[in-house]
Amino acid sequence: MKIERPGQKDDTPNPGSGTGDPRLVTALLTRFRDVQEWSYMPGAVVALPVADMESTFIPSRQISSPFGGPEECDKWTAGMWFAVLQRYNTAGVQVAVTQTMEFSSPGAQRPRRPESAGFSEAIITGSPAMLNRLGDPNLPAQCHHLSDANVGSGDIQPLPVPHLGERSWAYRITGSGKVPIWQWVEVIQTSRYLLEIRIPNQEPRPRTDPAKLLPQIAQEAYAKTEAAFQ
Repeated sequence: MKIERPGQKDDTPNPGSGTGDPRLVTALLTRFRDVQEWSYMPGAVVALPVADMESTFIPSRQISSPFGGPEECDKWTAGMWFAVLQRYNTAGVQVAVTQTMEFSSPGAQRPRRPESAGFSEAIITGSPAMLNRLGDPNLPAQCHHLSDANVGSGDIQPLPVPHLGERSWAYRITGSGKVPIWQWVEVIQTSRYLLEIRIPNQEPRPRTDPAKLLPQIAQEAYAKTEAAFQ
């Protein structure tokens, strides 16, 4: 995972074709609550199709779980961005991505427990048919239970969240080893876009339970995206 500090530039070229919708960049959250210091990957829009599928430009701005599985599980485990690249890498589709993490000042005696959690955000635009398929909240049977030789097993468990957009749903990815929960994820769908927030397991843990922070971050992200599309 490549992280930039404020003021630094990412030298990885954007692998997209053409210029993305500038509203999508302004829609991305750059911080959450009154956090003093952030490291972050600058938000960017990738206009598909992407020719270089090995590019780290999008993955460096997104947080994926360590689990793989059947193709039907991609959007749940790796994220919406990965499912889009694998299935909808065509003209007319755009993906806006960013990632933010709080960091402690150099020389700090002990890590602070931040009030807000680090997270990644993706905003996806495209045809209504694509948004409906990606935004389907029904978990395939083969995705309920996950396994990986390096991290053990895990489950995808639904989380209750307030209604946002035309439909919204959330879940957590659990683990069987030292990491009891790998990620907390919320997806919001409207007729114009899909929005995904992913909070990873992180140390130090935020003071507020990530399951409670997730809908709060999603609410701010949704409000900012709606404002950008006015």
